[in-house]
Amino acid sequence: MYRTRNKVLGLVVVTMLMAVGICGCQKAPEDSADGDTLHAKDSVEDEVGTMVNDSGNEMENERQEINSIIGTGDNAIRIQAQMPDVPENVYHMVLGENETLTKDLLIEFLGSETGNIKDLSEEAQKEMEQSKAENEQGEERAVFSVFGNAPICKLSDGQKTAGFSYGTGAYYQDEPLYEKCASIYKSADETVLEEANSENIYMEAEKILSTKLSQIGMAEIDIYKITQYKGESVTFYEIEFTPSYEGVGMIHEFGSIASGEIFPLGKAWICEEGIVTLSVDACLGKVETQEKCETVLSWSQIEKMLETHLNSGKINGSSQAVLTEAEFLYYPIFKEAENKLELVPAWHIYTPMSVWMENEELAEAFVANGSTWSICVNAVSGEIVRSE
Repeated sequence: MYRTRNKVLGLVVVTMLMAVGICGCQKAPEDSADGDTLHAKDSVEDEVGTMVNDSGNEMENERQEINSIIGTGDNAIRIQAQMPDVPENVYHMVLGENETLTKDLLIEFLGSETGNIKDLSEEAQKEMEQSKAENEQGEERAVFSVFGNAPICKLSDGQKTAGFSYGTGAYYQDEPLYEKCASIYKSADETVLEEANSENIYMEAEKILSTKLSQIGMAEIDIYKITQYKGESVTFYEIEFTPSYEGVGMIHEFGSIASGEIFPLGKAWICEEGIVTLSVDACLGKVETQEKCETVLSWSQIEKMLETHLNSGKINGSSQAVLTEAEFLYYPIFKEAENKLELVPAWHIYTPMSVWMENEELAEAFVANGSTWSICVNAVSGEIVRSE
């Protein structure tokens, strides 16, 4: 397994280096005398626009599974996934900084049982600014974006610590419980719990977290992964989640890895005694505008659009690869100049990177053959908002 993983990682690194080289020096395609390149682009846009106006298959509400082959030959995309639920109400939203995250609210969120609360906001703000300055001066600087501008607020009573950051994030930690769980983190048996087989655990985790998060205005979450850590004397669960709006969560596969990207994510540890630690990064933006989407593309329309994008070269297929997940979620687009986060509904079709990196055959198909492993399609316009 170690040698296989090294080979897979090698493929990933080589492909990333090739991509950098291509992006850095490849010329844009030149138009022919009669403008064929422009005509091709217009043709794809026109074709997608026509499909947006086509009605979907009314029988899709009864469809439970997706088993599709899009395209032909070696350049084909195979999709084998469960059909996600598409709620009746879907919106286009814009989020801004949340001015309700005040010190008084943080005191409530801390939930101190001793009453001996210290305000550590000034120290926390100075530490953040110093870290930022050191990063700017370093030879290898981390480049990232931040959603919100509010100063950091941090409180502690010696047993619990809580804080707000940038007007869009928060964290909480029970120090004794964290020390207890962290002591077995690396040595404990680790098991990822599938929701289908651990429905009660997922429901209980959502209940516990929602009760705590509702104190700061986050009443709904979408849990996408729970990992159990079991030691001789301690068992705890790591919960990974995103905000959710009327049953629609957010795309979570990518993470905010580059400047200009914001992907709201939450993580928590829970044990028998309660919440151990909890953080929500960029998850608390306030909804400033919310417009209902009158029409949303059906799966049959999405398949036609994927074929169009495949034929145009926007995405690539492989007869050896398969996409195993299909989700209906919000894709966040960060408007950095305005400091706003726009949420657009999207179909996300992909195979998790954590899965294909452990499978040499899939890694060969996705990396060496250049097949697309993740596709996000705007569920209203049919535009591909991101592909990997």
